Amino acid sequence: MPRERARQTRVPQAALATLRDVVFLDRKRLTELLGEEPPAEVPGVDGVTHDSRRARPGSAFVAVPGMKHDGTSFVPDALSRGAALVVAEKRPADGEGAPVVVVPDARGALAELSRAVFGDPSAGMRVHGVTGTNGKTTTSYALHAILSEAYGAERCGLMTTAETISGGMRRPSVRTTPESVEVQSTLREMLDDGVRHAVVEVSSHGVALKRVSGTRFRGALFTNLTRDHLDLHGSMEEYYRAKRELFLWAEGPKLANADDAHGRRLAGEVEGVRTFGVAGDADYRVERVGPGESGGTAFSILHPGGVLELESPLLGGYNVENVAGAASLALALGVGEEAILRAVRGMPQVPGRFERVAPSGELGFEVIVDYAHTDAGLEVVLEVAREVADRSLGRVICVYGAAGDRDGAKRPLMGKVAARLADFGVITTDDAYTEDPAKIAREVAAGAEGVPGGGDHEVVLDRREAIERALRGARPGDVVVVAGKGHERVQHLPEGDVPFHDASVVRELLAERKKIRKGG
Repeated sequence: MPRERARQTRVPQAALATLRDVVFLDRKRLTELLGEEPPAEVPGVDGVTHDSRRARPGSAFVAVPGMKHDGTSFVPDALSRGAALVVAEKRPADGEGAPVVVVPDARGALAELSRAVFGDPSAGMRVHGVTGTNGKTTTSYALHAILSEAYGAERCGLMTTAETISGGMRRPSVRTTPESVEVQSTLREMLDDGVRHAVVEVSSHGVALKRVSGTRFRGALFTNLTRDHLDLHGSMEEYYRAKRELFLWAEGPKLANADDAHGRRLAGEVEGVRTFGVAGDADYRVERVGPGESGGTAFSILHPGGVLELESPLLGGYNVENVAGAASLALALGVGEEAILRAVRGMPQVPGRFERVAPSGELGFEVIVDYAHTDAGLEVVLEVAREVADRSLGRVICVYGAAGDRDGAKRPLMGKVAARLADFGVITTDDAYTEDPAKIAREVAAGAEGVPGGGDHEVVLDRREAIERALRGARPGDVVVVAGKGHERVQHLPEGDVPFHDASVVRELLAERKKIRKGG
């Protein structure tokens, strides 16, 4: 990817949100970036946005063709707020006389302008990308923990589905990979805060929609690939190609999961990709997986420099893969074994990733919140929950659903997985978006009903009531899994968005339960 250096003339950022300053892009620089000379009345821009509501005097507004709305329809709003330049793939119908540059690819232009206006921040730090269907967030947290142990928390940053961390400061994230303006501004903010090592969770949307284009990646890791996001990509082949793109960009160590067929394919197709996993021919081979002394999981990594013995507080074979991937990439980056060992041993819970909201010691049963929203993701989580429940002769109760306006074929698959691995399933509403929640639930239930000898299930559309139903039915030894939303704090419904955070709702319901018991 081209990585032209932005001119280092800086001006105040003037209400463009989070940063102290930005780079002024003069006419010559704009011509270089856009391939077309801007209108004579445009001296340059000192900001960029794709959201007309954030347009400011002196900024460029990029009219991105959206899934539901064409960005050119928002040109009048952007101009009314003072936008100095409009960048679009066609001349806007309502922008007569507007200063417009027509480009073949608005998203590509947005990425180039974003990188330039924020001073090409990834050139001044070491950014590592983590991609795959499942495990991205946990792997990213593990790698961030290792780098923080090695280089200091104040010098390390993290951008994930769950949250963004810059030099130890945390804030919630909006989406897995935000738009390029937010990606570049966040990296700039990190750089200004003294961050020199950053971990970025890279989604297929982030690649396909050019949200991370222009970012310089010094390392990359692939976890796995299972069915998801086919509403965007159309096929598993295109989904894989989007993930592969990160490895064509990355300049440093590149690792792929040898236990995943797509990971092995990636290693065979892209030069320089090495592998990790339990496979006998993995470059970083996982061995001797078993219970840890502190109740977690112990395992070894046989690597080119020796053998690394690790113990993680995280449960489940899939988390061995996640942590092993992060540890292997760290080794390839030159991080010392002692730093990796300490970081992995002290890893905190990852928000919404097999998050143990209510340990069994308090209630006699355990409550887990997890982001699993595909059949493959749900399967690995319920398998670990089954292991935990079997130790105490308990049952697995699962609250789950499926998203609307997305790949509908995975809905009955999720029902099948839950019926096979859970003793009792409560099918509820996830993010329905514009679809009828009852229709989605029926399609999920159709899969659950087709499993011979499968667990019982019922449909409770109200998500809070569904969680309450599961908690009310739990007995000592049981494991309750609330799946689908994980760390998210908003539920998208046909009637509009509403605040909703699974872990908080679980805690509220359990507190009410304790209060009633004490009152009795």
